Amino acid sequence: MKRFKLNMKLNSGRLSFVLVSVILLFSVFYTGSAYGSFRIDEERLLEIARRYFSTQLHLHSDDSVAVRFVRDVKADKLKKISWVCVKEDHVLIAVSEIDKEVYGGWSVATGRNPGQKTRVGDLRTPEGVFRIKSIEDASYWGFYEDKATGQLIGYGPYFIRLETKWKGIGIHGTDEGHLHEIGTNASHGCIRMANDDLLEVVRMAKVGQKVVILPSL
Repeated sequence: MKRFKLNMKLNSGRLSFVLVSVILLFSVFYTGSAYGSFRIDEERLLEIARRYFSTQLHLHSDDSVAVRFVRDVKADKLKKISWVCVKEDHVLIAVSEIDKEVYGGWSVATGRNPGQKTRVGDLRTPEGVFRIKSIEDASYWGFYEDKATGQLIGYGPYFIRLETKWKGIGIHGTDEGHLHEIGTNASHGCIRMANDDLLEVVRMAKVGQKVVILPSL
């Protein structure tokens, strides 16, 4: 009986250890909803969208004022979505260039160095018009190392890979230790987001959607 009780205690101890380990691993690789959102308020979002439509799509001022915010995006709208990242403002917005609608916007971190990307490792976010190549589950990925600082940085729950001439450029999340860098020049070239915001983007993201990365508006 004593041996049975001892085994029960040992098994309970092992089970507790396993559960704690799983929770810790989950918290390391999937930094989710605990960190809130860096969502852009509606007024600023509409102003950015108007600037985009008027300067990039060459719409008249009367047309650009007609931009409207749509809170609930229907399934049939998803294929029309274009993603616009403005590096100077550190924002990513979802718009329909066809309907002149805007569906959401978030503060992001872009490349640590300003300007157009010209070589691997220059810490710049490439500028231009790209497409979403794949949407990958990154919840089990390890950290990547910042060679300049030696810091380890998380990818968050997903990696939205962009089809560019540069390898490894995408939209992804971050870890708690680097959450304060959202809204700054901080990434190695990707568009880095808070994980809650990334989950909102993933719900609207589809392979083939256009992604426009601009230095400024």
